[in-house]
Amino acid sequence: MAHLEYFNRYMTDHNKPIIPNFEVWSYTRVSSKEQFEQNSSVERQIEANREYARINGLSIVEEFGGTYESAKSDFTRKEFTRLIDKVKKSRKKPYAILVYKMSRFSRSGGNAIGLVSHLVDELKVHLIEVSTGLNSTTERGKASIWESLFHAFRENLERKEIIIPNMKAFVKAGNWFSKAPIGYDHYGPRVKNGRFLSQKQRIIVNETGKTLREAWKWKISGYYSDVQILGKLATLGIDLDAKKISAMWRNPFYCGINTNKLAGEPVKGKWEPLVSVEDFMKVQQILQKNPSGYQHKKEVDERPLTRLLRCDLCDCYMVGYKNNQKNLHYYRCLKCNGVSLNAKDTIKSRRKSAERLFIELLEQYQVPAKIAPLIKLQLKKLFEHYNEENAVSNEQLEKQLTIVKGEIKQVKIRFGLGKIDKETYDLTSNHLNEHLLEINKELNSGEVKISNLETLLENAMKNLENLSKIWGLSNLEGKRILHKTLFPEGIFYNPKNHEYLTRKSNQFIELVASISTHYSENKKRNLQFEIENSFPVPGSRLELPTSGL
Repeated sequence: MAHLEYFNRYMTDHNKPIIPNFEVWSYTRVSSKEQFEQNSSVERQIEANREYARINGLSIVEEFGGTYESAKSDFTRKEFTRLIDKVKKSRKKPYAILVYKMSRFSRSGGNAIGLVSHLVDELKVHLIEVSTGLNSTTERGKASIWESLFHAFRENLERKEIIIPNMKAFVKAGNWFSKAPIGYDHYGPRVKNGRFLSQKQRIIVNETGKTLREAWKWKISGYYSDVQILGKLATLGIDLDAKKISAMWRNPFYCGINTNKLAGEPVKGKWEPLVSVEDFMKVQQILQKNPSGYQHKKEVDERPLTRLLRCDLCDCYMVGYKNNQKNLHYYRCLKCNGVSLNAKDTIKSRRKSAERLFIELLEQYQVPAKIAPLIKLQLKKLFEHYNEENAVSNEQLEKQLTIVKGEIKQVKIRFGLGKIDKETYDLTSNHLNEHLLEINKELNSGEVKISNLETLLENAMKNLENLSKIWGLSNLEGKRILHKTLFPEGIFYNPKNHEYLTRKSNQFIELVASISTHYSENKKRNLQFEIENSFPVPGSRLELPTSGL
């Protein structure tokens, strides 16, 4: 029909050449930091992509990647995500994306195939494998790209089936993956520093670690905040920040435990710990009370009672401040009007200062030199008596600890033999481990073991004879340690009577003070040292302070 020729103008001319946008993007990557730094693989990929573009008349206008990113999940890779997001958002899209091999683009299998289909079919952006010349511009080429992606996925899977069991065995044998934390020298076959090359892994405490071991002791004592510990470390040449020291307190590596998830359970490491498991647990208890470990309030030598002195009317801590016009320091309660007192005595002072009141309070706990030997003898008898009872409780806890450890072992065996399922194993194992933790806590707070009781009592008596002098001669840090030792909950200022009150003091100094008073008031000099004739002791046992006195 002649009139059909009219409709030729509406026909698509498939023979008309399509001039594509010859601008392309390049994507390169390696899987690990070691590959990135040692074998120059990324540089070779970049050069290969550029050479391919030059030979085929393509112009690379943007380059992505150029770093190390694991291919185990596509969109956890920052550069890969940036590439795909920009493709989707760009109005002028590239003709294609160049990758050296499909395994560099993705190893995720089906997810990668779906992504390529979306790029090609909907966004009209092709994928070109530079090493083989495969591309998605034809249906057969697209199928070849899919095959290459699936091959990369299968190759990755086979590698995991071989490598992961070896990695698990490596960790379970007590070894450590990645670089050891600060305080240790890490020797092994794959370390970067040639000085630490070794056929077998060895993780050894270095000089920094020996100093950090002291830092753990400071933390365990409870007398030092993280700010103070960082300051003490800085004077010894170790520069840490708040985040690093906070991470150190919470890292089981330092007590010789590896919690790598590959092992499936905590494993004892082969390296020397800086701190015992028991002391590590003590630090965790301290952190629960003060998660940051930080005390931000600035304190000065002129106001040593800051964070010790409290208002008896409202229980709040009294705040230290300086009157710049008078150049004098004071303490005041922010809630109660008119409750304030001078920090130190002055010539014009009408009332005793905060410092003078505190020295007088300390003098109440001082031991007269004449009766110190008698008090020491009585304390020794009391200590031995009350801790003898506590030893029975510890023995029972030790037996219970052995039983629970045996139950944990049996549960592991039954799970390994397939007699219980994973859910039952996890539930039972978690319950038993919680029980184990509670028993360890009880043991840690149990019997006090002191190798030289005689020496310790002798030193304590000497210090208690000169308590107010020791405080007066101590620096700010020493005074704070003494505060926390003697009055862990602070002292309370009564503004009506202008005096200090104590609601809870250190049990040891309370006991010494009570025995001292008892002897002083005993006019008949009844020096009977039998336990039945002793002053009542609060609590179930007697603990001696190992520091601060």
